[in-house]
Amino acid sequence: MIGAGEVLFLLGLVVLLFVALGPLRRRLEARIARALGASTGKRRGRVVVLERRRDGTFGREDSDER
Repeated sequence: MIGAGEVLFLLGLVVLLFVALGPLRRRLEARIARALGASTGKRRGRVVVLERRRDGTFGREDSDER
């Protein structure tokens, strides 16, 4: 059986390791983000604003205005 003391000790150890390894984790996250961003190229996504039609659906323009 595991006691309350052991649980608190393990919890403290996990928190200490998480805080101590923070800079390493941030560097790894930045490296992964750069690697994933480079694979998609330099293209940026376009934002398309979809207006609400009279019937409640969304689209670029009303279908009856053509």
